This record gives sequence, C-alpha cells and structure tokens, in this order.
Amino acid sequence: MLVSVLALVLFASYFLFSHNKKIKNAVNNNYSGVGSAPIQNDSQLVDINIAVPDNTQATNSANIIVQNIIQPETTTLRIGKIPVVISELKNTTTTNKITIVQLPSEVMAWVYPGNPTCAAKREYSDGRRITILKPEYFNIDENGQLILLTEKNNGCNGYSLSNVADLKKYSTQQYVTISSSYAVSMNLFLDNSLDDSNNIDTLVSFVVDNNLTGLEIDFEDFGGWDKEVYDKYKKFLLKLGTALHEKKKKLMIDGPATSNVVEDAWYVWRYSDFNNLPVDKIVVMAYDYQYDQGAGQPVSPIAWIKNTINWTLKKIDDKSKLSLGIPSYGYKGSVGAHKFSLLTYEQIKKEPGFDTATRDPESFEMTWSNGNNIYFYQDAESMSKKLQTIQAAGIKSVSVWHLGGNLWFNN
Repeated sequence: MLVSVLALVLFASYFLFSHNKKIKNAVNNNYSGVGSAPIQNDSQLVDINIAVPDNTQATNSANIIVQNIIQPETTTLRIGKIPVVISELKNTTTTNKITIVQLPSEVMAWVYPGNPTCAAKREYSDGRRITILKPEYFNIDENGQLILLTEKNNGCNGYSLSNVADLKKYSTQQYVTISSSYAVSMNLFLDNSLDDSNNIDTLVSFVVDNNLTGLEIDFEDFGGWDKEVYDKYKKFLLKLGTALHEKKKKLMIDGPATSNVVEDAWYVWRYSDFNNLPVDKIVVMAYDYQYDQGAGQPVSPIAWIKNTINWTLKKIDDKSKLSLGIPSYGYKGSVGAHKFSLLTYEQIKKEPGFDTATRDPESFEMTWSNGNNIYFYQDAESMSKKLQTIQAAGIKSVSVWHLGGNLWFNN
C-alpha cells in the first residue's frame, strides 16, 4: 500500500536511492515514486511530492522531515533498523512530523545499574549504532570509599563477566564510569587516592583485567567544590591519566555546562585547565538546566546548548576531545521548585495528562502540566534536534544520559 506524503523536506549532502533518476532530479519539482530527492548543499530547501511505501528504508539521510501523512495509524517508516510508527508522532508541533538525523562518528551512552534501567541491554542490542558504552561499575560512598557495583549486589547492568561480554558485543569501546554525587565524599576519596596508590591501582587493574577501553570520571556537585578540592581533583587526574596511558588505556572526564560568564562564575571548574592534563575526552553535560532555573524549565534548551558549545570551545585547544552530553530522560516537579523526580520515558508516559503534552519551542521537548506538577520529557524529535545543534557546531561526539526506558534518535 502506498502512503501519500504531501511534504518532504530534506537537508543532506548526498543522494538517497540515487539509482532512481526521476527522483534524483526532483529538486524543487513534484514527482511520484519510491525514494527521496537529493539536494546539493545543507542550506537548499527541497519540496517534492512523492509516494513512500510502508517500511521504506530511509537510511543515510542527514535530516528528513515528513509531515501530513495520510493514514498514519497503519504506517511505519523503518529508519535504519529501528521502526518508527507514524501514529506515535501525533504530539509533534506539525502533525506527523519527524526529523531524521545522521549520527556522528562517535555515539556514547551511559548505563547505570538497577531499576528503572533494566531495558538497557535490549536497547543497545536492538540495532541502533552506539560506538561507546559507559557502564557505571563504581561509585564513591558517603565515606569516600570506592565501591564496585556488581550485578549480584546492585541488579541489572551491574558488573559481571557476562555484562562486560554483552557490552563488548554491541560497542567498539567501553569506558567504566566512576560516579560521585557529593563534594564532601569526593573530597575524602581524593585524599585517600593522593595519600597512597590503592584506588588508582584498583581502577587501572580493573580496566586492564577486563580488557576495557578506559575510565570515565563522573564527579559532580560542582557547586560544592572549592579551590582546594578542585586542585586535588586535577592532581588525581594527573596520576590516574598517567597510569592509564602507561597501560595504553584512556581517561574521560565529565564537566558542567556553562554558557556565559555568569554561569562560569558558579564553579571553580575551568575547561582550559585540562588542556595539559592526560585527559583523552571531555564530556560537557548539557542537561539538567532545570536544576539551575527551577521546575517549569526544559532539561536542555537549544539556545543554551549552542551557547555552551561556543563558550566551551574558547577554552579547549583540541576540539576533537570534546563531546556533548544530552538527555533522554524527563522530570516531574512543582513550578519554580528545585526538587524533581527524574523519570524515564516509560515512567513518565504513565503520569496523568501525558496525552495532553505539547512541544516546547525552546527545547523541542514535550511538556504538560497537571495540578501543581509540570512535566518535561524527551522524545526522538527533541533528541534529534539537540543532536542537529551539536553537529552544526562541528562537534562529532555525543553522549546520551541514559539507556534503559528512554527513547532514541530518529536516525
């Protein structure tokens, strides 16, 4: 059965289905046929009228917007290996509209143990392209102790030999994430790590013994760091990075998103400080905007992402080291408050009022209110729009927080 597509807008730098000469020459003309119309550069607008059959393989396109599809309830476009049911796109600003993006060369995704993320394995094995998986196998407890998070003690996605084998099967690289949520406990850990080599030896040996790519340091609560703690952090990175490099392993770090001089002043963290440290990749976590601005704000506004990229690029010498972290999660909170319930897509779609959500123009995220609560969540459209923004700035690496119960790009 053919489904009429009344408007198809493409932004791409190469041809799809180039064997079809009629479609190949369809720039700014109307034709019917199976396939897509090419353009010559990223800024040229192409309007065509074509017929697309069910389950069309829409691979290789950089950006496709499909809208006004007749009979959406029966139509599925297959994007790569991932099917997108058109009827599920009813909440977009323009009815039945999707943005399809070509993924960058480096796509990373975080995985953490326990509920509600137990669907992570099903997601990273479903055919989507993820080059780097980052399991959280360690965290720092309240006493500053390094804790191994195992499948036995911490549930799904925790460390086990079988879990490591799964990650290697579905990714080309694997970084072990070590997380710390509080500055006080992090400071205790840093003191211990600088006094002796036990923590660093443990982490390096873990990566070597399991034949993994490297370590990712995800120490947060940046507003709680003072200069003394920050200096310890940099000394720790110097020791850890040097030890990893001696074993041909790599070091990745996660930092806060700052988009201007005001936000930069909130933290002692300075991206320029890492230019001369043995750090191979720096992830700017361009999400959690609501924590600074309060509930009612999106998780990651587009303008804020742009400004964060521009601000950070001024500080980093090697652009290839930079990756942008973007969200796949949502939240519930009371307007103006700074306390939230972070929710996966699978969780938030069960909240009252979900089917009334509309698209926020500043972030392309979906949002709605119910009583005193306001909700924001990511869908494939919002994630794809954020990725477009990152790629437009010339950044070739993205890191998604997180797998397990959330949606993915239209790619």
